[in-house]
Amino acid sequence: MKARITLLLLCIIFASSCVVKSIQPFYIKKQLTFHAALLGDWQDQSRAQWKILSFKDQWEKDNQEDSLKISLEDIKAYDNYREGYVISYTKYEKEAQFIGMPFMVDDYLFIDMTLLGYEAGEINELAVQHLLKTHSVAYIELNTDKSITLRWLTESVINRIIQEGKVRLKHEVTGVGEDLILTASSEELHQFLRTFMATEMEDKWNSDDTYSLKPVKAKP
Repeated sequence: MKARITLLLLCIIFASSCVVKSIQPFYIKKQLTFHAALLGDWQDQSRAQWKILSFKDQWEKDNQEDSLKISLEDIKAYDNYREGYVISYTKYEKEAQFIGMPFMVDDYLFIDMTLLGYEAGEINELAVQHLLKTHSVAYIELNTDKSITLRWLTESVINRIIQEGKVRLKHEVTGVGEDLILTASSEELHQFLRTFMATEMEDKWNSDDTYSLKPVKAKP
């Protein structure tokens, strides 16, 4: 009974606000566009800390001392993510790392996020092996006051427009929490984002999944 109650509470918590997830990346490689303005240390409205580093710079720094130990897997990672970022997100002293890939959809800047690693805490090895690393996507606004606004695409919005027949997008509803998982190709997802941004609709962005990042001044 206790397990059932805990599971129900988790479903209620995550159903209230959940970013939409995809098996395939939301970007196509020819639209990748690195923006140096995203680099640095940031703090959002909940006082969570963000550190955004260049993947290319970090890769070169990590491998400059002994280039002979660079594996084919390392080279593949460099080729895949050199236009992206390593993003650390820390809240309540718990850190998670993501690969962020910036890309353009017409005149709009987006970022595709994939979990790279996290502090497991009490999660055991078997539980970790059941976690699927998916992609999420956020629309980026570079504001005149040097702050950044990240607006994540959420399940509630995509569910609504799918149910209303406004869009056809390959997807599955799976798991105990009935999560929406997009299964469309990257090309289809890119075209969907183009249509989505051109469409006027209310509540396009969920405030619970909108982050306002302000730069953290470096200590002297």
